[in-house]
Amino acid sequence: MLKYDAIVKQKGPVIAKMKLTTRIYLDAALQNIKSVAFFTFLPVLIVRLGASNFEVALSNMLPSLFSALSLAFLTRQLPVTRKTYLVSGYVRQFAFLSMALAVLLPRPIPYILAFWAINAISVMITSAQQPAIFRRWVEPSRFPQIFSNNKLIGIAILVVGSLVIGNTLDFFDRFFPYNYVVSMLVGCLSTFMGMNLIARLAPNEKHVVKLRPVLPFKECDRRMWWMSLNNIGIAMVGPLFTIYHIKALGLTNAQIGYFVVASGLLSAAFLPTARKWMEKSGALKVYSFAVLGMALAVIPYGWITKFWLLIIVQAWIGVCSSVFDISQQSVMMEQANLHKKEKEMDYFSDFQLLMNGGNAIGALIAGVLVSFLPIWACFVFVALFRFAFLWLPGFRPAEAGASNPFTRFTRSKPQPHPVTNGK
Repeated sequence: MLKYDAIVKQKGPVIAKMKLTTRIYLDAALQNIKSVAFFTFLPVLIVRLGASNFEVALSNMLPSLFSALSLAFLTRQLPVTRKTYLVSGYVRQFAFLSMALAVLLPRPIPYILAFWAINAISVMITSAQQPAIFRRWVEPSRFPQIFSNNKLIGIAILVVGSLVIGNTLDFFDRFFPYNYVVSMLVGCLSTFMGMNLIARLAPNEKHVVKLRPVLPFKECDRRMWWMSLNNIGIAMVGPLFTIYHIKALGLTNAQIGYFVVASGLLSAAFLPTARKWMEKSGALKVYSFAVLGMALAVIPYGWITKFWLLIIVQAWIGVCSSVFDISQQSVMMEQANLHKKEKEMDYFSDFQLLMNGGNAIGALIAGVLVSFLPIWACFVFVALFRFAFLWLPGFRPAEAGASNPFTRFTRSKPQPHPVTNGK
């Protein structure tokens, strides 16, 4: 694999002005500013705009559904180039701005959901291409450290940003919904700046794009299917948390922000230990621990009403979620070495397709459950669901590296292949 210092001359003076790690970490900072300014309080805004429980679940399902469709039929066919990355980024920016301005319309929920779906399509193009771009520049052994540092950067920004933005939104609540629009526009600006940083690392090549019918799941194996089943259970709690926190308990933006602060601080303290554990025991075992930790935490959630108890449980869930994200990304990058270089985008697309497909299914199931079950029963169901699939026979971690269980349908036979990127 080519080193950054060895190929910087090929990329021109613009790249040479900024170290690779600085570029990656600055992008992580800007994307997390976008997350806290745009998405952290978006569920609160949707509820306050009059969304029903099903529309809350739909707001969690549609982005994942359209992400999965993008990955299945579009993303894998696009070349990893600077032009592709930038065009998808501009579409993403248009969707972000449209979501922010749609808040001012008389009936904004359908428009917000529609532009959110468009945003999801373009986000998956950049998200699937980013690992492929990084693999041209970064040694595989450095990914756990980079992902961990990115997570720490994100935690710091989310902690500070949640306190500042949450309290600011409440302070200027008399200007509702304009206070939310201003916050979302800050997120739009930050994601635009981060997109241009990573686009500079993409190869500036010309390719003719010819879209054709494709068959997804060719690069999947048992481990990926098992992880997608876990994602279904994890995605169920998103709409349930929104409904319970805002509709049932009536929490404010500042109180939602305190959840982020507590989980961020605890995650920052625990992540160095988690990274050492990952290096010693492997990313997959740490991943399983994180899934188990989140499952245990939601069992009593529907009966908890005291705010200080909610903060403790949310802090623990935040730690497990951070560890889950890092370990999942590390597993993805490790498994990339088992796929041929020409199938790299197919692999990243299939991986993200399964994960986002699981997220969409989980949000949809939560919307159905909450329509006929009390909220506490929904949380118990989620916990039992996670326990069942975490140790599902044939998909357990010890067995998850086997071949694709759907091989006879996809006709895929991935074999170990040495990576020779850039050589």
